[in-house]
Amino acid sequence: MWTDYFRLAFKTFASQKKRTALTLIGIFIGIAAVVSLISLGQGLKASIDRQFDLLGTDKVFIQPGSSIGIDPTVTIKLSDADLMSVREVSGVKSASAMVYKIVRVTFKDKSKYTFATGMEDPDISFEKMMESFGVELEQGRGAEGDKDVVVGKNFITGGFLDSPINVGDKIKIEGKPFRVVGSVSEIGNPQDDANIYMTFDAGLELFDLSKDELDFIYVTVRQGEEPSVVGERIKKRLRKLHNVKEGDEDFTVSTTEDYMETFGIVLTVVQIVLIGIAAISLLVGGVNIANTMYTSVLERTNEIGIMKAIGARNSDIFRLFLIESGMLGLVGGMVGIAIGIGLSRLVAFIAARAGWSFIQTLFPWYLTFGALLFSFAVGAVAGTLPARQAAKMKPVDALRYE
Repeated sequence: MWTDYFRLAFKTFASQKKRTALTLIGIFIGIAAVVSLISLGQGLKASIDRQFDLLGTDKVFIQPGSSIGIDPTVTIKLSDADLMSVREVSGVKSASAMVYKIVRVTFKDKSKYTFATGMEDPDISFEKMMESFGVELEQGRGAEGDKDVVVGKNFITGGFLDSPINVGDKIKIEGKPFRVVGSVSEIGNPQDDANIYMTFDAGLELFDLSKDELDFIYVTVRQGEEPSVVGERIKKRLRKLHNVKEGDEDFTVSTTEDYMETFGIVLTVVQIVLIGIAAISLLVGGVNIANTMYTSVLERTNEIGIMKAIGARNSDIFRLFLIESGMLGLVGGMVGIAIGIGLSRLVAFIAARAGWSFIQTLFPWYLTFGALLFSFAVGAVAGTLPARQAAKMKPVDALRYE
């Protein structure tokens, strides 16, 4: 009987090609939206996780102000005394000082603005310090002199100033000459890939700052120590140094886990909202399937009467129409998955061409399986009431129906 159910279902679809195609549209649009959004979200999460893996979980970040995130408009600064104090905290392996500012960069009479960062750590080399930030040196060497700079990938490819800049070339930053001595590997977004890195002293001179105007302190924790525990020790030490009570801090201490949690929450909320919007399309698709099945029941009333007259049970009629609606959902889901994969890859390709290689796609097996199962369930649920209506028809009434 199951073979007959599927044979009759496909026969119905073949005889109603236009109606079937229009019904499928509502399903595969919704499934395509869900698959593409989830795959992009999963790919973005995987990219972020890889960046944090490069960064390491043994990091503590200290910055002025009371909110998580780098804010160039913050006027409160950290001091050299803060840096020295942090280096004395138990569990701290090294602490790097950083200053950063938006600067005007000029090369071959073309100018643009980007971030420049000055940094130092007396315990490790410039290259090792950059690696501890999750940035790998790809060409040349690290900055050593006050006129040395290391540039992001977009300088080398010509994506920033429209002309490729090679190691050894000279550029001007705020009108002052600097030599490019190295470049870093691609990070994945135009902003970070256009950053400039220099020594701490060069940054202080270029930005006209003193050692008591630090923008960031970057801490690497000793092996075996918990970053959150070391972070609490740093908070306690800085509260005492700044003479402030707990809750009134004019600085922020956070760990890699804090940033990962923040990014995770934001991505989850965005995905839920977008999937909720896509689910509306699925709801519309379900309504279309229900409407199609109700119409099919009316058109095939005589056929239902004949089937019952020759021995078909109510359960047979119910299964037949339920399978038809479920198959509509399943086929729509298969088409939707194919379109969703294509759309997400197209978005990732366009983003990569625009410099956002950070945006990638990921298609876990459970996404494909779940989308198929969900689309079948939508179709089956939408067809339940029409199937029940068909199954309850009396043979005499069905045969007399015109």
